[in-house]
Amino acid sequence: MIYVQRDQEDEAGNVIEPNAAWFRRAENATATAIAERDEHKVDRAIYAHTEVKKALERLFHDKCAYCESNATATSDWDVEHFRPKGRVAEREDHPGYYWLAYRWQNLYPSCQHCNQSRKDRPRWGDPSELPAGGKADQFPLLDETTRAMRPSDDVSAEHALLIDPCLSDPEDYLGYDPTGQIFSLNDDPCGEKTIEVFHLRRRRLRDHRRNTMKMVKAVMKIHNINSGAAAEMMVLIEDRYHAGIARYVAKHPADFGE
Repeated sequence: MIYVQRDQEDEAGNVIEPNAAWFRRAENATATAIAERDEHKVDRAIYAHTEVKKALERLFHDKCAYCESNATATSDWDVEHFRPKGRVAEREDHPGYYWLAYRWQNLYPSCQHCNQSRKDRPRWGDPSELPAGGKADQFPLLDETTRAMRPSDDVSAEHALLIDPCLSDPEDYLGYDPTGQIFSLNDDPCGEKTIEVFHLRRRRLRDHRRNTMKMVKAVMKIHNINSGAAAEMMVLIEDRYHAGIARYVAKHPADFGE
């Protein structure tokens, strides 16, 4: 996971976001949701509209906002609500953040393994079937009394435990070991809960990160021969693979035998 700036522009200077027509439609749907409250049926045709999906793909370089796996090449992906739209796992009496269901800032691209409950199935040489994980309707807070329960409540006052990659820099919270596994820096509760909720310790993801780590280590050796070529290769690795671990390895070479 890395920080992604929301208000980016493309090469032509166009802001990367849905068009004005979508925002008008989303605003009308939000007004309806607030009027209907917990009876509102969230309209997927709006929050997962093509305008939303193509903008999210561009902003996040075709990668999942949470695990950085390529989310577009071989399968469909989810438009994920950072604050859940229909219910909240931690509060049975919470109707979900229905008033944020169509808010652009609450929408993220997510692979299905981060967003849905999926098992960590066995690998060759590692036959155990581990418990399922994935965000689903979870949105844990450090202090439940700060939970926004209605549109008039201030969500910015919530003490959220999940790292929002468009508000905070995940690199301040997350580190990686030589196997490619992720851990929370200084046992930070936000880092730990983010790893847990998005199931970021799943084995196939760990192995993909390890492959990125190997590429970075190779580039670091090339750097001594051609620093310009090495810099270009690092840009490509960060753009297409797991930038979080790539940057961590580059900053902590001694931890990875370099």
